[in-house]
Amino acid sequence: MLAALIRTNLAALFSHLFRGSKLKKNRGVLFKIFVGLLALYIIAVFLFMFGSTFYGICIPLGNTGLQWLYFGIAAIIATALCFIGSVFTAKMLLFNARDNDFLLSMPIPPAYILASRIFTLLVLNYFFELLVMVPAGFVYFAFFQATLTSVVFLIIGFLFLPLISLTLSCIFGWIIQLIEARVRNKSLITTIISLAFLAVYFYLYSKMNRYLQILIMNIVSIGETIKSTVFPVYHFGAAIADGNPVSLFLFLIFAVVPFAIVYMVLSYNFIKVATTNKGTVKIKYTDKPLKVSNVRTALLKKELRHFITNPMYILNAALGVFFTLTAAVALVIYGGLPLSVFESMPEFARFANPLAITALCFLATTNIISAPSISLEGRNLWIPQSLPIDGVDVLLAKANMHIVVCLPSVLIAGLVSIFVLDMTFPQMLLMLILPSLITVFCALFGVVINLHFPKFDWVNEVVAIKQGMSTIIAMLASMASVAVPFLLYAFLLLQYMTAEAFMLICTVIFAVLSLWMFRYLKTKGKAIFETLG
Repeated sequence: MLAALIRTNLAALFSHLFRGSKLKKNRGVLFKIFVGLLALYIIAVFLFMFGSTFYGICIPLGNTGLQWLYFGIAAIIATALCFIGSVFTAKMLLFNARDNDFLLSMPIPPAYILASRIFTLLVLNYFFELLVMVPAGFVYFAFFQATLTSVVFLIIGFLFLPLISLTLSCIFGWIIQLIEARVRNKSLITTIISLAFLAVYFYLYSKMNRYLQILIMNIVSIGETIKSTVFPVYHFGAAIADGNPVSLFLFLIFAVVPFAIVYMVLSYNFIKVATTNKGTVKIKYTDKPLKVSNVRTALLKKELRHFITNPMYILNAALGVFFTLTAAVALVIYGGLPLSVFESMPEFARFANPLAITALCFLATTNIISAPSISLEGRNLWIPQSLPIDGVDVLLAKANMHIVVCLPSVLIAGLVSIFVLDMTFPQMLLMLILPSLITVFCALFGVVINLHFPKFDWVNEVVAIKQGMSTIIAMLASMASVAVPFLLYAFLLLQYMTAEAFMLICTVIFAVLSLWMFRYLKTKGKAIFETLG
């Protein structure tokens, strides 16, 4: 029974790579090659990034006799990556999965349900850990002699290290679940906490080079501090670098015992946590005049309510809004930075403002809100299909939701750029019009792509948002729609026209494409939507 649950969860986890949607089971060879190459590219980027980091610290740590600290740092990075990579999934998978009630109604021990889902998270953590420990091991053994003991202990450490991050993810997910069960605006709290984690992560990542320099300059003192305070890290590194079986045993205790305690507590309380809903009253009914909206407004409000009340939707599809507003604030604080960058390159100073416009256009493409919007209908797709409304209104409501959420941040950033930067009148118009038009383009493009690559067989909405092929295509194609023209102008057209003239041409092209997609949704798109399901 447990094995069957594990197989089901693993199949759901990797369905976006191996099976896809039930509507599109038979993928073409070119499609599979594209997915494979994309996966290899992403993996290669992470391997190169972490390999470069370990290459920079391996020799300094090795020459000072602190090889254990090298593997300790690898353990810290791997644990942090596993935690960041799985913490947003743990709560949804463990406590908010759509099939919780169904599984609990069957003669299946709750401990089995919990174990199968934790094992799925463990497999996901192994993937993240591989991205760190593989380059760490190769770099280390390229400079220092590998012994059988160190290799065996490295493998054992690799197998048990994710238990630490998994323990933290389970605790964090449980805390969030308990908080959400007792408050009214649960989605707002989850979103704020998640954004806070992301802000800390991006801040630490931006300071990585500085921290590495500090580490190299203060190797001994930092090593002593870690050795005396972070015991699992020290014993993990000492077990591998020194071949110390005692350190390996102590590390295993630090990894296994807390995980076992958390698992037993969660298993004992799983039914209560997974089914309890102690929230406050969501709606307080009061006498007031009834407000009536037209069909399109009502559909838009419905889409916005679903988006705002889904933290995973916000975090995975609308981070571009957060980045755009952050860039606007940074531009206000560091207004002179763009010009100071070009002081050493005066021949490129005339491109400062066009590059600012391009940057805002690129930020506009990082939002993929409309790309999974049809897939999120799931088993309820029949409801909008059966209502006495035009199908195109349903599709346009999803695109309009994308525009309503994303366009304000683009306009705010554009106005800030106009205020801070010394722009000509044509540049001001382009700063406002082109990024806004790209936002409309991305909104329509996401709906069109999702019509052709829907995914309705998800267990929870995170699968449709993060693993749907429509989101991958929309994200890559939208970014390419800015990157390709940028490269085309930089390498081929720079000598023949001004940046402003080229951007004007791009504005016309995006306007034409947006009008074409709007027309497509009203004709063929409407027909496709009516046959989905």
